[in-house]
Parts: sequence; C-alpha cells; structure tokens
Amino acid sequence: MQLVAQLLRSLFDLAMSLMGLLGMRGSRWEWKKSQWKMSLESKLASWEMTDRGVRAKVRMCRHCRELVDRSLATCPACGASMRDVPRGGIGRLFAAVLPQFSSLTAILITANVAILAIQLMTWGAEPTRGLFSILSPRGEAQFVFGEKWTSAILNGQYWRLVTAGFLHGGILHLAMNCYALSILGPMLEEEFGWRKILVVYLVSDIVAFSVSTLFRPDTASVGASGPLFGLLGFGVIFGRFRAGARGKAMSDQLMRWITPAIVMLFLPGIDNAAHAGGFACGALLALGIDPGEPRTERARKIWAVLTTLSLVILIGAFVAMLIEYPANVELLRR
Repeated sequence: MQLVAQLLRSLFDLAMSLMGLLGMRGSRWEWKKSQWKMSLESKLASWEMTDRGVRAKVRMCRHCRELVDRSLATCPACGASMRDVPRGGIGRLFAAVLPQFSSLTAILITANVAILAIQLMTWGAEPTRGLFSILSPRGEAQFVFGEKWTSAILNGQYWRLVTAGFLHGGILHLAMNCYALSILGPMLEEEFGWRKILVVYLVSDIVAFSVSTLFRPDTASVGASGPLFGLLGFGVIFGRFRAGARGKAMSDQLMRWITPAIVMLFLPGIDNAAHAGGFACGALLALGIDPGEPRTERARKIWAVLTTLSLVILIGAFVAMLIEYPANVELLRR
C-alpha cells in the first residue's frame, strides 16, 4: 500500500508540474491544486486505514473495549457478541471494496422500489389525476400483489398483512416513505442492530394492518408507513423511558417526526388505524428490547430464533403471494 501511495503522489506531482509548464498558474490554479492534493491525501489515508484493518489480528469489543482475537465470535472479557464488529483479513477487504448490502434499511428501500417498478411494468399505471397519483399502480395490481383487503384476509390470505407494507400508491407515496425510512432506519440500526430492527419492523407491519383490518374493514390499504410508525414509536419510547442522556437525545430527535406524523392523520386517504397500530406496537416492543447485540448465550439463541422466524415469515408471505397470484388474477376476471 505504501508503494502505491508513493507512486500516486509522484504521478500527482508530475501532473502539477506539467500544468505549470502549460501556463496553469496564478492564485486560482494554486487553490485548485491544493484542493486536489487534499482530496488525494484524504483518499490515500482512507486506503491506508483499510489496509491496516485488513492486516489487523485483533478487533475491539464495542462493550468493554477489550482487544479480541479476530477469529473469536464472542468477547472473552464480557461475553458480548463480536458478530457485527468488522474483522481483518479478506472479508474486511471485500467489505471495503464491494457495495454494502448488509444494511437492513438499504434492503427494505430496495425491496419497496423494486416492487413498485415490477407492478408498473406488468400492469401499467393508473391515469394521472394529480400530484399524488403520479405513477400510481392500477388497483388490480395492488390486489394481486397483496394489498390489505379484508375479505381476502378473512378467507385465509393472511400473508397480505405482511405484503401490504411493501406496496405503495404511487411514486410520491414511495418517495415519502423511503425518505422517512432512510432517516429512522440507520439511527435505530446503529443502536440496536439489524436483527432487532427487523423484528420490530415486521411485527409492527403485521400489527398495523391487523388493526386496520379490524377498524377499517371496508378500505383497501398499502404502504410502509405502518411499520415506520412502529419504528418511530419504538425509538421515542425507548429513548424517553429506558435510556440515559444519549437515549433522550435520540428521542428528542425522533420527536421532530411527530408533528408531520400528526399532520398526516388529517390527509385524505390515510389509514390512521394502521398508523396507530404500528406506533403502539413499536412502543410496546421498546419496553422489552435492549440495545446492542445479545450478551448471553441464551439471549443469542433467542434472537437467532426470532431473526430466523422473521425471515421465514417475510419470505413466506411473498412466496404465498406468488402462489396465489394466478388465482387472484382469475378472480379479477370474473
């Protein structure tokens, strides 16, 4: 790495000398050259830090700051899991040079965008009647892809309680929810880890549309706002009642979302029952879930089971949607 850095610096100095010979001098050019040099040094410093990480034989426990052999899965000093602490070797190199797909938030946003794109490509869009109807999927597409439809749910299509949270009423609806998710998701993932946030998100999704089914049985409903309200309730209640100064600061930051959330309650076509159900579910979960990775073997096993169960339910819901897809299309034709 040092040889590469030295070579790049030499090439940079040569390029600057050539620019000087070509008449590129003066205060403006010197300012630009200094900016380019700072950018190069910053990039080289980043590469050098990655190189050190790849060569490192130990990694630091996030809970007790003990240096632990990179091959160990738990910290021998405090018993905390080392699963999410980057390790050295070839895995660290791949993590540095390849796109990062480990973020749950990124995966959820990608899934939401992909599903809307597939709906529009296969069924087309409804005629645009206003800002909120731009690139809005047809009603038939929403039904066969798994919107919350009470009669279908009561007839055994319970998977709609999951899939409805990944459908959206148009590009603006999608953009608003993805923006909110891009703010809330990373903040909570950093504190609790992706496994716990996956469980909170999925359970809030199911509860939100279950409440909507009970209290708004005559209304079709879609959108990630139900589970998003779950994340909001989870973060606000945990930070307010179960954390110290840092948690209260996070809660105060999340409270800024309460005002736009309240405004949403008065917009036409909004499923307030799903929002209330999601928020209440997240708030209740906040009373029993601790931050960070599980520290005991029993807790690790419990969260491994919960994570696996959540993934099975999530994937199973979309598999069930695909299995029922032909029958639902045929139902629409009658």
